[in-house]
Parts: sequence; structure tokens; C-alpha cells
Amino acid sequence: MQHPTLTDLYAQALTLADSGRQADAIKMLYPAVQKHPSFYQGWLLFSRCLYETGHIKEAVQIAQHAEKVDPLAEHFQRIQLAMQQHSAQDAAQIARGMLNEYPHHPKALFTLASIALSTNQPESSVGLLEPGLKALPANITLRRLLADSYVKSGQYSKAVDATKVLIKLDKSFENVWLLLGLLFKYSQYHDFLEYCDVAGQLANNDKNTLSQLALLKGQVLRILGQRKESINSLKSSLALSPHNAEAWWALADFKDYTFTLVDKQQLQDLMAANISAESKSLACFTYARLCEAEGDTQGSFHYYQTANSVKAADTHQIQAIRQDLTSLQHHYTTNTLLVQADKKNDQQVPVFIVGLPRSGSTLIEQILASHSEVEGTIEQPTLLSIEQRMHRFAQAKYNQGLPDILGKLSAEELAQFGQAYLDESTIFRSKGTRFFTDKQPFNFRLSGLIHKILPQAKIIDVVRNPMDCGLSLYKQYFHAGVDFSYDLTHIGAVYNDYMALMHHWDSVLPGKVLRVQYEHLIREPENSIRRILQHLGLSYDPACLSFHTTKRAIHTASSEQVRQPLNSNGIGSWLQFEHQLQALQNSLEPVHLDQSLALKQ
Repeated sequence: MQHPTLTDLYAQALTLADSGRQADAIKMLYPAVQKHPSFYQGWLLFSRCLYETGHIKEAVQIAQHAEKVDPLAEHFQRIQLAMQQHSAQDAAQIARGMLNEYPHHPKALFTLASIALSTNQPESSVGLLEPGLKALPANITLRRLLADSYVKSGQYSKAVDATKVLIKLDKSFENVWLLLGLLFKYSQYHDFLEYCDVAGQLANNDKNTLSQLALLKGQVLRILGQRKESINSLKSSLALSPHNAEAWWALADFKDYTFTLVDKQQLQDLMAANISAESKSLACFTYARLCEAEGDTQGSFHYYQTANSVKAADTHQIQAIRQDLTSLQHHYTTNTLLVQADKKNDQQVPVFIVGLPRSGSTLIEQILASHSEVEGTIEQPTLLSIEQRMHRFAQAKYNQGLPDILGKLSAEELAQFGQAYLDESTIFRSKGTRFFTDKQPFNFRLSGLIHKILPQAKIIDVVRNPMDCGLSLYKQYFHAGVDFSYDLTHIGAVYNDYMALMHHWDSVLPGKVLRVQYEHLIREPENSIRRILQHLGLSYDPACLSFHTTKRAIHTASSEQVRQPLNSNGIGSWLQFEHQLQALQNSLEPVHLDQSLALKQ
């Protein structure tokens, strides 16, 4: 405990700080901590007041100095021992005791928030850290933990803001790199380019690091439609590190980039080099694309097979995907779908564009984003994050998973989750139009959840010839989330399950999902576009037909394709690989294979 005189002084200084008189509080605290170097609470409050008066560097230094005079250091050692012994409960008990003695003790808060985060309770972690950081604003460790907690709870804007504050406290490459990852993921591209330059200044001229920065910058420039600048940045990445396989693939992912003879030799050297399996896969994907551009169909498929064999998921991963799709049919029944959030006429209207990847969903998105009343966003992570939040809610309230309590959620509770979706997706929107797209293809899983929490939302399912779609999946490298795409049999199996689930939604939610056949859209674009707009309740806009002239950021692998006029190049593309695709044909259910053969005409 502090000396009685210090206790009174601390109370007075705290009152001054809370009333906005931080400068007066500093005048009291500075001589006190000089005279009493072990005045722990005084040091912490001193740090807070310095931060709030704009003396950030000094605030951080004082916060770090306070750790040296922490009177509860031995308690934290006991916490560390408890965690080493996998006894989080004991560690939490010690931490709560520390907070009783010193409210907002940083290491106690760190302990409890870390435990909450590790047990999938990010909202609890946020609930601890937000008030804690009002008292400890210059604590770098807690700032970093808060940013991570925001990410895991799906609070995207707050995650970005928290990381920017972290950089003000500690302008290190590590922290700027963390922010770049968030800005890229959440499509904050102009901020990304600004901080990319900052990261370059902090990279200590490390060639591999600078190569990665040039790669990311090149990808962002492609997304923004700056093709020439993007290619130049990707070439700069390779000049710094010729073994940067991701940069090679980024060039290939333009779909129409022309590789030189020098490029070809460097790729051959890369494939022969002692590199990681992931880099080997990327190099082979790239070389396959090069061979295809040269008209070497057989050679290209050989390299696609090699690339995919490295990435192919194991049986358990595929079984988990298929079980999830089957389970949704079991739990989302007519009865569990009866209760919805109340529909409000003034709410914004999300337009969910769903389907398997490589089905043509980016084309639909670009067409709709060309309409004056629709804003195009990205493949948002928002709805999946809300589903996970609902799982945590169900576990906390009912001690069951979300699927088991779907019918128990009230209209008010459902509305809260629907509003959370609208709130958290704000970061992806800037135009203020009533309609906006969310082109996360795997939201097809959640059509029933959309119906319950966002009754005003529209859903468009884009379906493509399964052979063309399957081949396009097989030829595409995905950073994450499409584990089934690296094996032809897996692609067919998941296609079957996807179609079964969409038929289930048609059964229990008739008319909710509009199905758009990609091939029909290509052959009869105006009729198809009118049908889509009618489903949304929007009038026809001729700009939708000249979608390729619309200037906007496009995040997906189809970015360059949808910046060109409609063409039928992708229809029937599987025929040139027909013999190599027997495994895909054999894995498709006959009804889907018949559809493929019909669309072949």
C-alpha cells in the first residue's frame, strides 16, 4: 500500500486528470515520483497525463519505467508459473486479486484479456481492455492485444484505429506490417499505400522485406485498376528477390500477362531450386499459366497437377466441409426459419452474391456496382464474423451451439445481430447508397442466417457449368479458404453438396434466392441484368451493360477480366482438357454432369 500522504496526492491528481486538468496533475505528480521512486500508481497516472497532453514518447517511457517498480511483480511470476502448468483458472484468480489491490493493473489486465482471447471470448477481452487503456493509454502490450481482440471480434474499424494508435506509441516495422495486413484485408487501399511507404523506410534495406512490400503494393495497384504501375511494382519485387514465388504468381494472375524468355528461364530455375513446398506450388501454377498462354495444353496441365498436388487437402478437411454443408440442411428447417428480425423500410439493403468461387460472381458484382443505386464492396468477412459472434452468444446463454438454438432466438436478438452486420460492414462502404454488395461466395452457406437477421437483404446465386467452374478452380491458387480446389474429386464432391444446399434453400425459403446461370448472362446480358435488377426492386440502368468502364477497386482474381467487355472465352474451356478431367466428371452427380453437357452446346 502507498504512504497515506501519497494516497491523498494520487486521489487529488486523479481528480484533476479526470476533469481535464492533466497539466496540473503533472505538476503534482512529477515531484512526487522523483521523491518517491517506488510510487507505482503515481508513475502510471503520470504516464496517462503525458499521453493525454500529447507527449507520447515520454508517456511510453514512463509506462515502461513503472514496470520496474511494480509492487506486484511476484504475483505476475506466479501467474506465469500457473500458465506454464496450463492452469488458466489459477492465473485468472491471481490476476483478479491484483486488480482488487491496484485497479487497472496492466499485467493483471493482460492476463485476463489473454485468457479470454485464447478461449474464444474476444468480446470479453475487449470489455477488459477498453476501460483499462483509458487509464493506461501508453501501454504498448495492451494496445497490441486490444487490436488483436478487435480483429477476432469482427470490429474492423476499431482494429484499424487501434493499430494506428499502436504505431504512434511504437513506430516499428512489426507494427506497421500488422497495420498493412489489416488495411489490405479491409480494402483500405489508399491508407495502405501511405503506410507501405512508411514500412519501406523502416525495412533497414532488407531485400526480402522490400520485395514483400513491393509485392503487396503491386497487388493493391492491380485492385485499383492501375495495371502498368502494378506490373512495375511486381517486377521490382522480383528484382529484389527472384525467388519470390508470390510475385511471379501475381503477374500470372493478370491472366493475360506475357512472360518473356528470360522470365521463363527464371521460373524454370525457381522450380528446380531448393524452395518451400508453398513456393514450389506457386511457381508451378505460374509456369502452367505460361505454358497455357503458349498453346501448350498438355504441358500446362502437367504443371497444374504438380502445383495442386502440393496444396491438396487431406480427407478430413474435405469431410469437415461436406459435413458442414449437410448439417446446415438439418438445422435450418421451415420451423427454425419462421422467426425473423423485424424488417425496417429505412435500412440499407445488402445484396449477397454467392456461389462457388470462379463461377462468375465478380462479373455480377461489377454489373451491379455500375448501377447508380448500388455500391460494390468486396468479399467481406463480415457475415462469417457475425455467425461466429452468434455462436459465442449461444454458448454463453444456452451452453449450446448456434445450430441447436436457432429457433430460440427472438426477433429482437436477431435484429441486434443484423444491425451488427450493417455496423461492422460500414468500413467497406463510402457512397451511402441504400444497396451494397457483399460478394463473399461462401455466404451461400448462410442464406438461412441472412433470412433471419437481415430480412431486407437480397441473395443472388451464380451458377456456372460445373466442368468449366471446376477447371477454373483447379487452375487458381488461393491463399486460403478454398481447400477443396486442389483435387478434382474434391471439387466435384463439394459442387454436389453446394447444389444440394442451394436446393434446400429453395425448398425452405422459396423465392428468397435468385439463381443466375453464368452462361445465360453471357449470351443474353440485357435480359439477365433486367431480371437481376427486378429481383432487387431496382429500375434498369444502361450503365450495367457497360460495366467494364466502371472505375472501382476489384479485389478478386477476376479483376482484369471484368474490366473487359463481355466475352464467351470461358464457356466450354474445359473441353480442351476433357481427357485430364475424368476425375472431375466421375465425381459429379449425373444431373450436374448432364447440365454441363447441355451447356456445352
